[in-house]
Amino acid sequence: MTPIQRTLLAIAALVAIAVGTFIYFIANWDASKAEPIGSMDSTSPFPVSKKSRGLGKSPSPTAQPGHPA
Repeated sequence: MTPIQRTLLAIAALVAIAVGTFIYFIANWDASKAEPIGSMDSTSPFPVSKKSRGLGKSPSPTAQPGHPA
């Protein structure tokens, strides 16, 4: 077996393991243990406020492109 064939065989084995674990996960899924998506709250797991990103603000007249601040 050439090194290329061994590499392809190793890749095929890893893909087969990944597909197999995915199928196992789906086959053993218990919907009664999971919370429905519609009942999830809309808070983000990342604590970034809109104010810190500058969303919803009108642009400053002094900070326009082409004009020094």
